[in-house]
Order: sequence, then structure tokens, then C-alpha cells
Amino acid sequence: MTTGLYLWYWVTTLVLAAVLYKPVKRVIVTGRIRKFERKLQREATGEEMEAIEKKAIPLVVVIVMTFSFLFNKVLMGKFFIQP
Repeated sequence: MTTGLYLWYWVTTLVLAAVLYKPVKRVIVTGRIRKFERKLQREATGEEMEAIEKKAIPLVVVIVMTFSFLFNKVLMGKFFIQP
């Protein structure tokens, strides 16, 4: 692969990760808050929701970056790499 292709791979991976960050975070945080509320059988307070959101950030980053890297690898291998 050429330098331009490497640069394109990294840029598109980071852009895809940035685009997916907010929706994935929303899904994960919503699931964790619902699980928390079911466990305690009450609604979560604002402080508890903020704490759950902060704890979810590393998981979201790992999921989004892993998906972005793999997705771009498959696309680039399929369309840009000649056998």
C-alpha cells in the first residue's frame, strides 16, 4: 500500500469512529441505565445517570474504534488492494 492509501485508511477510520460515537454511546448508556433501574427498582437520579455515562465512555471508544478499523480493512481489501 502506498502512503496515500495508509493516510486515507487512518482518516476514514477516525471519521467513521467519530460519526458512530454518539449513537453507540446513547444505546449503551440507555441499556445500562435501564439495567440499573431494574436492579434497584427505582428511577436513576441525574447524578447516577452522569456516573453511568462516564463509565460507558471507554467501552464505547473500544467498540467504535474496533468496528471502524475492521470495517475499513474489509472495504479497503475489497476495493483498493489488487491481488
